[in-house]
Amino acid sequence: MRLDKYRAALKTVAEELDKREVDYVLVGSAVLLFLYKVEYDPRDIDLFVLNKSTVLDSEFFEKIAEENDWDVGTSDHGTLYYELITKGEVVRVDLLENILDIYIPLELFAEPHVVKIDGVEIKSIGLEELLVLKAKIATREAENFINEIARITLERGIKLNHEKMKKYAALFEDQEGILKRLRRNGIYIE
Repeated sequence: MRLDKYRAALKTVAEELDKREVDYVLVGSAVLLFLYKVEYDPRDIDLFVLNKSTVLDSEFFEKIAEENDWDVGTSDHGTLYYELITKGEVVRVDLLENILDIYIPLELFAEPHVVKIDGVEIKSIGLEELLVLKAKIATREAENFINEIARITLERGIKLNHEKMKKYAALFEDQEGILKRLRRNGIYIE
Protein backbone atom coordinates (compact mmCIF):
# COMPACT_ATOMS: atom_id res chain seq x y z
CA MET A 1 0.00 0.00 0.00
CA ARG A 2 1.17 3.47 -0.78
CA LEU A 3 0.42 5.22 2.48
CA ASP A 4 3.13 7.89 2.30
CA LYS A 5 0.71 10.01 0.30
CA TYR A 6 -1.42 10.46 3.44
CA ARG A 7 1.57 11.54 5.53
CA ALA A 8 2.59 14.08 2.89
CA ALA A 9 -0.96 15.40 2.49
CA LEU A 10 -1.57 15.73 6.23
CA LYS A 11 1.73 17.53 6.76
CA THR A 12 1.05 19.92 3.87
CA VAL A 13 -2.49 20.81 4.98
CA ALA A 14 -1.46 21.03 8.65
CA GLU A 15 1.31 23.50 7.84
CA GLU A 16 -1.10 25.72 5.90
CA LEU A 17 -3.76 25.63 8.63
CA ASP A 18 -1.15 26.26 11.34
CA LYS A 19 0.13 29.33 9.47
CA ARG A 20 -3.38 30.77 9.64
CA GLU A 21 -3.97 29.79 13.29
CA VAL A 22 -6.72 27.32 12.50
CA ASP A 23 -7.25 24.96 15.44
CA TYR A 24 -8.08 21.42 14.32
CA VAL A 25 -7.90 17.80 15.43
CA LEU A 26 -7.28 14.65 13.40
CA VAL A 27 -10.36 12.41 13.57
CA GLY A 28 -11.45 9.44 11.48
CA SER A 29 -9.72 6.21 10.51
CA ALA A 30 -6.44 7.95 9.61
CA VAL A 31 -5.83 7.94 13.39
CA LEU A 32 -4.83 4.27 12.98
CA LEU A 33 -2.13 5.11 10.49
CA PHE A 34 -0.69 8.18 12.18
CA LEU A 35 -1.11 7.54 15.90
CA TYR A 36 -0.93 3.75 16.12
CA LYS A 37 1.33 3.05 13.10
CA VAL A 38 -1.13 0.48 11.74
CA GLU A 39 -0.71 0.04 7.97
CA TYR A 40 -4.31 0.91 7.22
CA ASP A 41 -5.57 2.78 4.16
CA PRO A 42 -8.00 5.40 5.48
CA ARG A 43 -9.06 6.48 1.95
CA ASP A 44 -9.10 10.11 3.14
CA ILE A 45 -8.08 12.31 6.06
CA ASP A 46 -10.63 13.91 8.38
CA LEU A 47 -9.76 17.07 10.30
CA PHE A 48 -12.26 18.56 12.73
CA VAL A 49 -11.97 22.36 12.75
CA LEU A 50 -12.49 23.90 16.19
CA ASN A 51 -12.13 27.66 15.90
CA LYS A 52 -13.54 28.48 12.45
CA SER A 53 -16.42 27.34 10.30
CA THR A 54 -15.92 26.02 6.79
CA VAL A 55 -19.51 27.06 6.12
CA LEU A 56 -19.41 30.59 7.56
CA ASP A 57 -15.75 31.19 6.63
CA SER A 58 -15.81 29.34 3.31
CA GLU A 59 -13.91 32.11 1.49
CA PHE A 60 -11.09 31.85 4.03
CA PHE A 61 -10.71 28.10 3.40
CA GLU A 62 -11.18 28.44 -0.37
CA LYS A 63 -8.36 31.00 -0.46
CA ILE A 64 -6.04 28.47 1.21
CA ALA A 65 -6.89 25.98 -1.54
CA GLU A 66 -6.39 28.57 -4.27
CA GLU A 67 -2.99 29.66 -2.90
CA ASN A 68 -1.84 26.03 -2.83
CA ASP A 69 -3.40 24.93 -6.12
CA TRP A 70 -5.68 22.41 -4.39
CA ASP A 71 -9.14 21.51 -5.56
CA VAL A 72 -11.90 22.34 -3.11
CA GLY A 73 -15.34 20.82 -2.86
CA THR A 74 -18.36 20.58 -0.60
CA SER A 75 -19.38 17.34 1.09
CA ASP A 76 -22.96 16.07 1.44
CA HIS A 77 -22.91 17.62 4.92
CA GLY A 78 -22.05 21.07 3.56
CA THR A 79 -18.48 21.13 4.87
CA LEU A 80 -15.45 21.72 2.66
CA TYR A 81 -12.81 19.29 1.57
CA TYR A 82 -9.49 19.71 -0.18
CA GLU A 83 -8.10 17.42 -2.85
CA LEU A 84 -4.38 17.67 -3.33
CA ILE A 85 -1.87 15.69 -5.28
CA THR A 86 0.87 14.15 -3.16
CA LYS A 87 3.24 11.40 -4.18
CA GLY A 88 1.54 11.43 -7.59
CA GLU A 89 -1.91 10.58 -6.19
CA VAL A 90 -4.98 12.56 -5.18
CA VAL A 91 -5.68 12.69 -1.44
CA ARG A 92 -8.89 14.09 -0.01
CA VAL A 93 -8.76 16.01 3.27
CA ASP A 94 -12.20 16.68 4.78
CA LEU A 95 -12.63 19.69 7.04
CA LEU A 96 -15.41 18.75 9.44
CA GLU A 97 -17.38 20.71 11.99
CA ASN A 98 -20.58 20.29 13.98
CA ILE A 99 -23.21 20.78 11.30
CA LEU A 100 -26.35 18.88 10.27
CA ASP A 101 -25.82 15.22 11.21
CA ILE A 102 -22.15 15.65 12.12
CA TYR A 103 -21.91 16.10 15.87
CA ILE A 104 -18.84 15.57 17.99
CA PRO A 105 -19.01 16.85 21.58
CA LEU A 106 -16.02 19.06 22.30
CA GLU A 107 -15.28 16.93 25.39
CA LEU A 108 -13.94 14.28 23.00
CA PHE A 109 -11.05 16.64 22.24
CA ALA A 110 -10.16 17.28 25.90
CA GLU A 111 -7.26 14.78 26.00
CA PRO A 112 -5.65 15.01 22.56
CA HIS A 113 -2.74 12.90 21.44
CA VAL A 114 -0.02 14.42 19.26
CA VAL A 115 1.04 13.09 15.88
CA LYS A 116 4.42 14.31 14.61
CA ILE A 117 5.27 14.35 10.91
CA ASP A 118 8.69 15.82 10.09
CA GLY A 119 8.51 18.35 12.92
CA VAL A 120 4.83 19.26 12.38
CA GLU A 121 2.66 18.51 15.42
CA ILE A 122 -0.97 17.61 14.85
CA LYS A 123 -3.54 17.02 17.60
CA SER A 124 -5.43 13.75 17.27
CA ILE A 125 -8.18 11.84 18.99
CA GLY A 126 -7.32 8.38 20.28
CA LEU A 127 -8.72 4.99 19.42
CA GLU A 128 -11.28 5.13 22.23
CA GLU A 129 -12.83 8.32 20.84
CA LEU A 130 -12.72 6.97 17.29
CA LEU A 131 -14.50 3.75 18.23
CA VAL A 132 -17.26 5.63 20.06
CA LEU A 133 -17.72 7.92 17.06
CA LYS A 134 -17.89 4.96 14.68
CA ALA A 135 -20.41 3.19 16.94
CA LYS A 136 -22.52 6.36 16.99
CA ILE A 137 -22.76 6.30 13.18
CA ALA A 138 -24.63 2.97 13.35
CA THR A 139 -24.02 1.82 9.77
CA ARG A 140 -22.87 -1.58 8.51
CA GLU A 141 -19.61 0.03 7.27
CA ALA A 142 -18.98 1.56 10.71
CA GLU A 143 -19.67 -1.77 12.43
CA ASN A 144 -17.30 -3.58 10.05
CA PHE A 145 -14.66 -0.99 10.95
CA ILE A 146 -15.20 -1.57 14.69
CA ASN A 147 -14.91 -5.33 14.13
CA GLU A 148 -11.66 -4.84 12.22
CA ILE A 149 -10.29 -2.62 15.00
CA ALA A 150 -11.21 -5.25 17.59
CA ARG A 151 -9.12 -7.75 15.62
CA ILE A 152 -6.21 -5.31 15.19
CA THR A 153 -6.12 -4.42 18.89
CA LEU A 154 -5.95 -8.11 19.81
CA GLU A 155 -3.23 -8.88 17.25
CA ARG A 156 -1.09 -5.90 18.23
CA GLY A 157 -1.77 -5.89 21.95
CA ILE A 158 -3.25 -2.38 21.86
CA LYS A 159 -4.98 -1.72 25.17
CA LEU A 160 -8.25 0.19 25.13
CA ASN A 161 -9.46 2.24 28.08
CA HIS A 162 -13.02 0.99 28.53
CA GLU A 163 -13.85 3.53 31.25
CA LYS A 164 -12.91 6.32 28.88
CA MET A 165 -15.09 4.79 26.17
CA LYS A 166 -18.07 4.61 28.55
CA LYS A 167 -17.50 8.25 29.50
CA TYR A 168 -17.44 9.29 25.83
CA ALA A 169 -20.51 7.21 24.96
CA ALA A 170 -22.38 8.99 27.79
CA LEU A 171 -21.96 12.27 25.88
CA PHE A 172 -24.51 11.04 23.33
CA GLU A 173 -28.25 10.42 23.66
CA ASP A 174 -27.79 6.91 22.22
CA GLN A 175 -25.29 5.82 24.88
CA GLU A 176 -26.71 2.30 25.23
CA GLY A 177 -26.90 1.81 21.46
CA ILE A 178 -23.26 2.89 21.10
CA LEU A 179 -22.11 0.47 23.79
CA LYS A 180 -24.24 -2.33 22.31
CA ARG A 181 -22.73 -1.81 18.82
CA LEU A 182 -19.22 -1.83 20.30
CA ARG A 183 -19.90 -5.10 22.16
CA ARG A 184 -21.59 -6.70 19.15
CA ASN A 185 -18.48 -6.02 17.09
CA GLY A 186 -15.81 -7.27 19.48
CA ILE A 187 -15.13 -4.38 21.87
CA TYR A 188 -16.37 -5.90 25.11
CA ILE A 189 -17.13 -3.03 27.47
CA GLU A 190 -18.63 -4.09 30.81
